[in-house]
Amino acid sequence: MIGWRPSAARFGEIWICILLLTLCLLAGASGRGHAATVLDRAAVQVELQGAAPAWFADVPLPYNWNFQHGDSDGRARFSFAFPVRDTETPHAIYLPRIGNTFEISVNGVLIERMGSPGNRYEDFAKQPRYVRIPSGILRQRNTLEISIDAQGGRKGGLSQVLVGPRAELDPAHRFNHFWQTTGLLAVAIVSFVLGAFAFLLWLRQRDVLYLYYACAEFLWMLYLGDSLSETSPLPWPWWGIVVYSVQTTGALLIFKFSLLAIGRHEGWLKRLLNWNLLLTPPFVMFSFFAGLPWGEQFWKFVTDTLSLCVIVTVVRHGILHKELEKRVLAVGMLLLAMIGIRDELVLVILPYTNFMTGGRIDLFEQFAWSRYAWVLFGLSLAWIIAERMRKSTQEIAAMNQTLSRRLAERENELHAAFALQARSERQQAMIEERQRLMRDMHDGLGSQLVGALQLALNPAVSKDALAGQLRETLDHLKMTVDAMQDTQGDIAALLGALRYRLNPRLAAAGVRLDWAVELLPEIADWTLPKSRDVQMILFEAFSNLIVHAGARHAELRAGEDTERHAIRIVLRDDGRGFDAAVQAGGHGLANMRARAARLSAELLIDSSPAGTAITLLLPLEQAGTPA
Repeated sequence: MIGWRPSAARFGEIWICILLLTLCLLAGASGRGHAATVLDRAAVQVELQGAAPAWFADVPLPYNWNFQHGDSDGRARFSFAFPVRDTETPHAIYLPRIGNTFEISVNGVLIERMGSPGNRYEDFAKQPRYVRIPSGILRQRNTLEISIDAQGGRKGGLSQVLVGPRAELDPAHRFNHFWQTTGLLAVAIVSFVLGAFAFLLWLRQRDVLYLYYACAEFLWMLYLGDSLSETSPLPWPWWGIVVYSVQTTGALLIFKFSLLAIGRHEGWLKRLLNWNLLLTPPFVMFSFFAGLPWGEQFWKFVTDTLSLCVIVTVVRHGILHKELEKRVLAVGMLLLAMIGIRDELVLVILPYTNFMTGGRIDLFEQFAWSRYAWVLFGLSLAWIIAERMRKSTQEIAAMNQTLSRRLAERENELHAAFALQARSERQQAMIEERQRLMRDMHDGLGSQLVGALQLALNPAVSKDALAGQLRETLDHLKMTVDAMQDTQGDIAALLGALRYRLNPRLAAAGVRLDWAVELLPEIADWTLPKSRDVQMILFEAFSNLIVHAGARHAELRAGEDTERHAIRIVLRDDGRGFDAAVQAGGHGLANMRARAARLSAELLIDSSPAGTAITLLLPLEQAGTPA
């Protein structure tokens, strides 16, 4: 895929959109448009810690304690006069910012008190205040007194005050309460969920990218929680040092996450981020307790400069990257930078300029938008995870295709190898079968022909004896030929061929044969040598009952023995029998037992003067092909 390269026209469109968005962000610095009475000047009594009270007759609001008195603690009492036309209409007081603790009185009646003076665990300047004026205390001319207890560096003071009917102040109160309370709570919850999700991903994958993001979200959640909490676990300024460290550390971790996501977490920028993370808490603590009011501002300048370098790096390398996840992260970083510029202008630069020039613009009630813009990184993380899952799916699909192709190639190779092996086995079987035939013809047929020749050369031998010898030799030759026909494990067919070959000889010897062969199952992995062994065992048994036993009746039964899982073949005769123990050393019985052993079969011989029974048990599952 060719990397994304926007044209010059596209660049123009992007920067026009950025400019319009910047103007919209800066619009948050403009004043309000309320129909209520705005109290923007007051008589003020100021009492700094360890100093005598001082009166000021006409002081413009907002009154920013940090700008006015720096790091000094103290108290201030503001006095206002305001008229009310309709004293029967329910009225209220709306204060966008007041604190750190305060009391509000109307016409000498205390109507609201938040916190106690000098308590360094409390801070009520974080949220706007909406105070309802009780009915019956308003007059045509009224006096409003507001007393605050402020701690240096804690952003205490008093914004412009709005007094008017509740119907006019309620919308402004609901709007600001939604954004500064409900909105912050929602963002804190989202930060916790995203942090927990990223932490679980890190536990599963051990990718430090997710660990950076999880820690950043958890720290940001703590920072937002402080904005929602009016009491702290530590006194000021210790808690202020903790909050500032948490906020800065969370931002630096999200920068490390962004650099790692675009593949630029390396070199001098990485080292500076690590040093900044390490030195932020001790430097801020040292600055405060060493009495260096410029220390915090200096470190903020260092951190902001480093943040700007990170933002430029992320935007520069991410916006034109061919991977969509990096472009999304770069756009999110760019938007966060613009919102950060807005916060710096509205919360720091413009208020200080307004204070120094004596301007009348009230920016004291403004809050940081970057607290909400943090959600952009949550969207970036979701996009990164989705893109990684998509890429992983594509990689798995490609791996599956490669694996399938390799398996197909391997399967073809195995088929070729099996075919070659099968040909080799067939050739080997042919060679072995040829050798077997030669061995049978030499050992069996050859010896019988030699015996027939000796009988023919002996004048004393009758023609009948010679004919019997030649007939047995011919039967042996026929059976050798029959054994070359593959019955594929059909024992019934094998027995039928044997009966066909032996019937003439049995008839000539005057032996009546009863034949009872059931439907027999085929034996798997059956081979020609096995057929030959079965034929020769039965041929030897029939030859014995014809030549030696003098039998007149024989019976062959074959069927399946389900208990032994075998085929049972039984040959009985009514001959004179023999002593199997005495004849164990003969070649006939020894050959029969050797062939049965090659078949993994069981051969049983029961002989008596009343007759002989030979039982052959062929297992239905063959152990292997004999050599």
